[in-house]
Amino acid sequence: MNTKFENIVASCQLRFDHGDPGTWKHSDFAELSREILRDTKVSISVNTLKRIFGKIAVDQYYIPQQATIQALESYGKHLYLAVAAETLTVPVEQLELTQPKPRRNYRLLLPFVLIVLLGLVFAIFSFFRAGSNTTSDLRFVGMEGLLPATAYFEYQVPKSKDSLFLNFGDKTQWAYIEPGKAHLAHAYLYPGVFTVTLQSRKDTLKSTTVYVRSNKWIGLGFRQGDELPKHYYEFVASKTGKDSLFHISNVQLRAKGIDTSGLVYTRLCNFSPIDYTSENFVFEATFKNSIDQKGMYCKSTQFQVSGIKNRIRFRLTTPGCSNRISNIISEQTFLGSRVNLSKFALDLSDWTTVKMINQNKKVSLYVNNKLLYTGKYQQPIGAIKGLFLEFEGTAFVKSCQLRSQDGTILYNF
Repeated sequence: MNTKFENIVASCQLRFDHGDPGTWKHSDFAELSREILRDTKVSISVNTLKRIFGKIAVDQYYIPQQATIQALESYGKHLYLAVAAETLTVPVEQLELTQPKPRRNYRLLLPFVLIVLLGLVFAIFSFFRAGSNTTSDLRFVGMEGLLPATAYFEYQVPKSKDSLFLNFGDKTQWAYIEPGKAHLAHAYLYPGVFTVTLQSRKDTLKSTTVYVRSNKWIGLGFRQGDELPKHYYEFVASKTGKDSLFHISNVQLRAKGIDTSGLVYTRLCNFSPIDYTSENFVFEATFKNSIDQKGMYCKSTQFQVSGIKNRIRFRLTTPGCSNRISNIISEQTFLGSRVNLSKFALDLSDWTTVKMINQNKKVSLYVNNKLLYTGKYQQPIGAIKGLFLEFEGTAFVKSCQLRSQDGTILYNF
C-alpha cells in the first residue's frame, strides 16, 4: 500500500474506534460496512474490508478499486489530515530550528520571483485551456436483438477524482467506468424508453435515450418494482374468456414461480414503433383491480404514454394510500408525499374508465366521466414510442387505446 492509502485506512480505523483491526470479528467488519454505506452511499463488502485492514492476506501491491478508496477517504475525511501529519518523523518546529537562517539579499531574488509568477500564470492558462478541451460525451451507437436487446454505447470522460458510472435507466445496477475504457454494452430485458446517463454519484455529465421495442402487446408479471429489470415473466397479451378480457391470475403467476403471498405487479404494454409526433392524442382504458383478500392493503393502477423525450403518467390508488402517488406530466412531477393528491384515491375494484386528452400540451384526465385533473406542460414529450397499464396485484383489462385527435388508431387492445 502507498502512504496516502495507508493514511486513509488509518483515519477510517480512528473514526470507527473499535481498537486494533487484528482483533476485529466478522460483526465488526459488517458494522463498518454499514456505517460506510450510510455515510457515502457506497457498499463495500465485508471481505474487501478484511483485505484492506489485514484480516485476509493479500500481496504487497494490493490496492482496491478507485470507488472503494474514495468511499473510505470520504468516511474518514475528518481525521485524515491529522493522520497524515503524524507521518512526519521530525516535528516541523525542530526542522526549522536545525537550519541556520542566513541573511538574504532579496533584490537578487526579484528576477527569480518574476519568472516563477510568469510560469504560474502560464500553467493556470494551460490548465483551463486543456480543461475546456476535455469534454464529456455519451453516444448510443446501436442495438442487437429484440427482448432481450443489447445496446452499445461509446463515451468520453474527463479526468476526475470522483468515480464515474453509466446509469442505464432501467433500475439495474450502475456500471463503473474503468479508466482508459470507451465502450460499454448493456442488455435490456423489457421494452420502454430509457434515459441513460454518464454520471458521478451526485452529478450528471451527459445523457442519451434508448428505445427498446416490443413489436406487439406484452403481458408482464413480477414482484417488487425494483425486481422488474431482472426477475419478471412474460405472458401472452390476448383477451380470453367469455367476457373477452385480459387477465393474469395468481394461478398463472405461481405457475411461473412468482410468490403471490407478497406484493406482485402485472403490466400490459406495447412499444411497437409508430409514426406520430404530435402533442395531440387521446388515451382511454377500461379496467378493474382484483379484490384483495388480505384486508388492509394498498392497490394501485398507473398508466403511461411514453415519448422519446418525456412521458405522461398518472397513478390511481385505493383510499388512504395517496401518499404513494407519483404523477409525471413531461417536466412536472407531483408527489403524493408532498402535495394533496387525495382526489386520485378511488375504489378500483369495480370497472373504471380513464380518459386522458392531450391537446397542444394541455392535459385533461377524466375518471368515469369526472374531470380529475387539467394542466399545461412546456417541454414536448416528442415522438410517441409506446404505452403501458400497470397494476399492483392482478387486474382485468377490457380495453386500452391510444388515438390521434382526428380518430386515427395508434395502439388498440
